[in-house]
Amino acid sequence: MSRPFEVVHHVVADSISVTEVRGNYYDMRASPGDGASQLLQPHIAAGALPNSEDRCDAPKCHPDTRVAVQDSIVSWAAHSTGSKADPARNIMWVTGPAGTGKTAIAGSIAETCSKRGLLAGAFFFSSFSSDVSRRLKQYLIPTLAYQLVCLPSFQDVAREVALAIRQDPAIFDKRLTDQLEALIIRPLRVWRRTPAESSEIVPQVIIIDGLDECEAGRPHNPRRGKAARNNAEEQLKQDHRRKEEAQVEILETLLRLANEPAFPFRIILFSRPEPAIRRFFSHPTTKIFPEIFLDNQYDPDSDIALFLRAKFAEIRLRHPSIPASWPPEDVIKLLVEKASGQFIYVSTVIRFVDGPSRNPQLLLKQVLDSGMHADVKSPNPLAPLDVLYTSIMNRCPDPQLLATWIMVTEDHTPASFTTGLLGWRMVDMPRPAFFWKTFLSSYPGEADSLLEDVSSLLANPPREDLKTSFRFYHRSFGEFLSTPQRCIDLYISKERRTSLLVARLVQVLKAKEPACALTEREAQDFYDTFCVVIVRSSLLYDAIADPSAKADLLACDLLWWMQKLCNVPGVTFQGKKTSGCGAIYPWLENLHAYCNPLFCHPICNYWRRGAERFARDNGRFVPRPLWYLRVWVIERRRKRLELERMHPGWIFDWPHGLAIPFAKIEKNEDAPVLN
Repeated sequence: MSRPFEVVHHVVADSISVTEVRGNYYDMRASPGDGASQLLQPHIAAGALPNSEDRCDAPKCHPDTRVAVQDSIVSWAAHSTGSKADPARNIMWVTGPAGTGKTAIAGSIAETCSKRGLLAGAFFFSSFSSDVSRRLKQYLIPTLAYQLVCLPSFQDVAREVALAIRQDPAIFDKRLTDQLEALIIRPLRVWRRTPAESSEIVPQVIIIDGLDECEAGRPHNPRRGKAARNNAEEQLKQDHRRKEEAQVEILETLLRLANEPAFPFRIILFSRPEPAIRRFFSHPTTKIFPEIFLDNQYDPDSDIALFLRAKFAEIRLRHPSIPASWPPEDVIKLLVEKASGQFIYVSTVIRFVDGPSRNPQLLLKQVLDSGMHADVKSPNPLAPLDVLYTSIMNRCPDPQLLATWIMVTEDHTPASFTTGLLGWRMVDMPRPAFFWKTFLSSYPGEADSLLEDVSSLLANPPREDLKTSFRFYHRSFGEFLSTPQRCIDLYISKERRTSLLVARLVQVLKAKEPACALTEREAQDFYDTFCVVIVRSSLLYDAIADPSAKADLLACDLLWWMQKLCNVPGVTFQGKKTSGCGAIYPWLENLHAYCNPLFCHPICNYWRRGAERFARDNGRFVPRPLWYLRVWVIERRRKRLELERMHPGWIFDWPHGLAIPFAKIEKNEDAPVLN
C-alpha cells in the first residue's frame, strides 16, 4: 500500500502555498500580497482613504497658503522617524477650533507625503459622510493594515496579516488592541527581523484626521438595564460618553503602537481640542508629544488674505466685465478680520459669491451687508460665520421650511424616524437626496425652489442621480442648525420635524404617489425606499397617534400598498431578508406592536384586515390572534423604553390604548404627577 502524502513539493490552491508535506506534517504559508488585501478589503472604510472617491472634492490648502505649518509637520515626520529615535515622541497632535483648516492641512500633507514616498497610511474620519464606516472606530485598524500590506516594501507584513486572519476570522469583531496586535504589531515584528533590501523605500508617516468625529461602533441597546429607561437628555449624555470612550480607546491604541519598537512610523493626528482628547494629551505620560495649535502663531490672516485674492482673481477671469480693482483691498481686510483665523468662513464666502446667480459683485455686497450685524469681538468666535449662514438661509423663500428639510435629511434625523420599535436599525437604510426631495415636496418644483440658494452650504446631487446623499461642505453648518443659541429662529424642534414627516407620509399614502411626477425608474427607486421607511421606522406610529391624520389613513388603498410592499427587493424580518408577500409580516409586526393588548386602534384594525385579506388571496400565512399577542408581549417592554426615550416627559397611557396615546407628566423631586 502506498503511503499517502509521501512527498509533495509546492502545491498551490486557493491562495495557500503548501511548500512541503511529509507524512502527516503540513507546512502552510499564506501567499503574499493579494491574499491579505483581499481578506482585509470587506472590513475597511474605503471612503476614509486619502485618495478615495468619497474625498474627491475634500478641501486642501490653496497653493502658497499654510506653508509654515505644513513645513513644520512634514519636517518633523521626515527627519527623525521611528521608535528607534525616540519612542515617546512618535505622535504629533495638530489641533485647533472648528473651521481653522485642519482637514485641508491633513489632506495637503497626505498628498505631499505620498508624492515623496513617505505616506504609509491614512484615515480620514467624517461624521457627515454618507459612508457610515468613516465614523466608526472598528474600521480604523483594518484600514491602516490594508494600506500597509499594499506597500511593495511590506510583503512580509502582508503574508503575516493574511495568516492571522485565516487563523482567527473573527479578529474584526474584537477589541482594537487585539486587532492592533494581530494585524499590525506582530506582522511588523516579523518584518523587522527580515533584512531589508537597500533599494527599498520605507514610508514614514501615518495620518489620522478628524478623531473628534469618531463614534462608538454599535447602536445602543434599548433593552439593556436601568439606564435605558432614562429620558432623551440622559440618553444623549450616554451617547456622548460612549463617543468619548471610543476616542480615548483609539488614542490608547495609537500610544501602544507608537511605543512598539518594531513600529517604524510617526503618527500625525488632527482633531478639534475636545475635552477627552485634550485630557489625554495633558496626562504626564503623553504631554511630551509635540503639539501644534492652529492659532495666530502661524499667521492665518496672511494665508486667508492670499486665498481671497487668488479666488477673487479666478472669479474675475470667469467674468471679464468685473474690473480688476474688485474687490478693493479694504474689503479683503474686512473679510480677513471677520474670519478670525477660520478658513471655513472665507471658503463659504467664496462658494456663495461664485454661485449660480452669475452676479458675484451683488452677492459679495450681500455678504458684506449681512456682516454689518456681526460683532467680531463677540465671545462666540463663530459669530461672523453664524451671521453668514443665517444670511444665506434667509435668501430662501421659506427659511424655516428649508431648515426643517435639512435637519430631517441629515444623518441624525429626528428620533421618531430613526428610533422606535424597529427604527433603531434605520441607520442602515439608504437615504439618497433624490428620495428626500421627492418625499418632502408638497408640490412639484418645491425642492429646487428651496435648495437653489444654499448651494454654497449643501452639496445637492442632480435630479438624475438617484443614489447620492446630501452632504454638508463643513460640519459646522450642521452644528449651527442644531444649536438654538446660534441659529435662533432657524432652530427646528424634534416635534416640528416629526410633524413634517407625518404630513408627507400621509400625503403619499393617501395619493399613492408623491407630489412630483416620476419616470418609471425614479418611481421604482422611490417606492422601494418609501416601503422600507414604513416597515422599519416608527414614523407610521407617529401618523397613527396624530388625530388629524385618522381620516386620511382610513381612506388609504391598502391592497394597492400591499402589492407595492411585496415588490420591495428585500425587507429584514426576524433577522432574515424577506421578499414578495413575506414582506407584509414585518409591516404587520411594526403596525400592531403599538396597540393595546385588549383591542386595536381603528387604523390598525383597518390596515390589519386589509393585509390579512391580501395574504389570504395570495395563499400566504394569515396571522391568528395569538400571533398578534406574541408580537405585543415580546415588543411591549422594548416599545415602552423607546417611547420614553423618544418623548421625554411623557408616558404611554396603556389602559386606553392609542385612542389617547400619551398623558403629559410633570416631574418634581418626589414623584411624577399626572396633569
